[in-house]
Amino acid sequence: MAEDEQTSGRAGDDEGGGDGRSARALQRREQRRGEIIAAATRVFKEKGYHAASISDIIDAAGVARGTFYLYFTSKREIFTELTTEFLAIIRGSVRKISLDPGAEPPIDQMRANFRRVMSSVIQHDDLATIMLREPGDLDAESRALLDQFFNQVVDLIELAVRVGRGLGFARACDDRLIAISALGALREVLRRILAARDPTAGAAAAEWSDTERLADELVTFFVRGVFT
Repeated sequence: MAEDEQTSGRAGDDEGGGDGRSARALQRREQRRGEIIAAATRVFKEKGYHAASISDIIDAAGVARGTFYLYFTSKREIFTELTTEFLAIIRGSVRKISLDPGAEPPIDQMRANFRRVMSSVIQHDDLATIMLREPGDLDAESRALLDQFFNQVVDLIELAVRVGRGLGFARACDDRLIAISALGALREVLRRILAARDPTAGAAAAEWSDTERLADELVTFFVRGVFT
């Protein structure tokens, strides 16, 4: 069936024209690609990257092996795309601190940024669980990809500290060290929040359920160490 769909899509491309067949074929391909990525996300979350196989992904997506290779050359390629997507989610959650007249105090803007980041992570909990998991089940190349992802997050935090100092409300400090420390704290808190969402978490669920309070505590901890 998957191979028939593949053939149908190609036929639609060849015929083109104004009948919309080419557009529908493209839509089907994009939908199928998304289904494979979603299946891979579930498999990576359940089994871990290293233990997951292409066969597992194919079974979860309900596609033929040939269909899988139309879209991806390896599971590592999907993993790379997931890291890119997760970074985009985080970037999209952060707003530039404004000192314009009428803008909220910088501390309140930072607090809102932390809240948005944590809320976005929770909304994409399957993806977040994969990205925040200890990298022990990854091969060397995929671990390097994950390290690259977290280095980009550190870059974002480091930039925020430098901007804060340039605007006159952050002290002189080791920007990189502060950024790494902030990421470590945020990463651990997010891991615990995600773990508490597991139905078997028991009493821990209540302790880690109030994400706004946790975000505010993180901001307070960060600000007292860095900002004047």
